[in-house]
Amino acid sequence: MVVPTEEQQQIYTWLNDKLRLPVYADAYLGAVHSLKERSPGYVTFVSHAGRDLMNGLARTVAGIRSAQVQYRQFVDRLEKKWKDEWRGRGLHDYDLDGDGHRIPFPVCDLITQLIAEHNEGSRRSEEADDLFFRTFLGYSDKDRITSQEKWQDAKDFFMANTHLREKAFSRDVDLRVEENFKLLEDYLFVAATSEYSRIGTLDAILEEANT
Repeated sequence: MVVPTEEQQQIYTWLNDKLRLPVYADAYLGAVHSLKERSPGYVTFVSHAGRDLMNGLARTVAGIRSAQVQYRQFVDRLEKKWKDEWRGRGLHDYDLDGDGHRIPFPVCDLITQLIAEHNEGSRRSEEADDLFFRTFLGYSDKDRITSQEKWQDAKDFFMANTHLREKAFSRDVDLRVEENFKLLEDYLFVAATSEYSRIGTLDAILEEANT
C-alpha cells in the first residue's frame, strides 16, 4: 500500500480542506499512487492530472469558467462550405499570376475565426500560468520555487502525454513524468505552506478580518 510522504499529505490536505476542492485533491493523490505503483497507464493518468492542476486549479479557485476552442464545431461549419475543387490549385504568394481559386468571404471568415480562437486559446493557457503564481504564491516565495521556464517545460510535457496513443511510451518518458510531477509537487507544496496562500479563500479572509 502506498503511503504518501508528509509533504504529499500536506498538499492533499491543502487541496481538500483549505481550498475545498476534493476532486483536485483526489486526482492529485491518485497521481501520487499511480506514479509510485507504476500502475498500467500511469504516464497518461499522471500527465492528465498534472495538466489539470496546472491549468485549472487557480481558475477554479478564482471562479473563472474554463473555456476551450471548439475546433470540431469550426471544422464542421467549414466542411459544409468547402468545395473539393479548391484543393491543390491555390495561388502561391510568389506566383500571383498562377491558376488559383476565389474563396468566398464567408469561408475566409470561418478560417479567420478559427485562427483567432486558436490564438485566444494559447493566450488563456499563458494566463493560467500567471494566475497560478498570483493566486498561490507571494513575493516571499520567490526563493522557494524553481524557474518558470521549468514550469512551462513540465506543462508542455503533460500536455503532450495526456492522451492515449498507439505506441508504448519510451523509457525517457517514464523518467520524465516522475521528474515533471515532482516539479509540480514542489510548487504545490510551496503554495500549501505559503503565508500568502493560507488565506486562499474568501471565507478565510473574512474570518481572519473578524478575529
